[in-house]
Amino acid sequence: MKTTRITFWLITAGVAVSAGIGGASANAAVRDAARIVIAQAAETAGKTTGHGDGVVRAIDADERRIMITHGPVSGALEMSPMTMAFRVAPSVDLSTLTKGVKIKFTISRDAKGLYVIEDVQPEKP
Repeated sequence: MKTTRITFWLITAGVAVSAGIGGASANAAVRDAARIVIAQAAETAGKTTGHGDGVVRAIDADERRIMITHGPVSGALEMSPMTMAFRVAPSVDLSTLTKGVKIKFTISRDAKGLYVIEDVQPEKP
């Protein structure tokens, strides 16, 4: 949501400048930028996230999945403790994980109801 607010203010500043300088082409650019912001907000609104602690039980790098035994997940996405395999976002570096390592993670549930690990932080020994 913070990114959306920053983008909104940048667009607002662009509107103020283009009103005096840019003419029709600047107005078209501002309209296109506004559409992008609306699309980003809709995508973000479809996600629910939560945070948890757990232990990595298995890693499938080819399928980009990890199995985690975790405690309760807090935040908007609440989950009871369980062991489950989750899909992992492309931005997560799986090479930092090994079987048995304790982790802190952020998980989301998209508009389709699919769970995705968005961030993983291995505990430091």
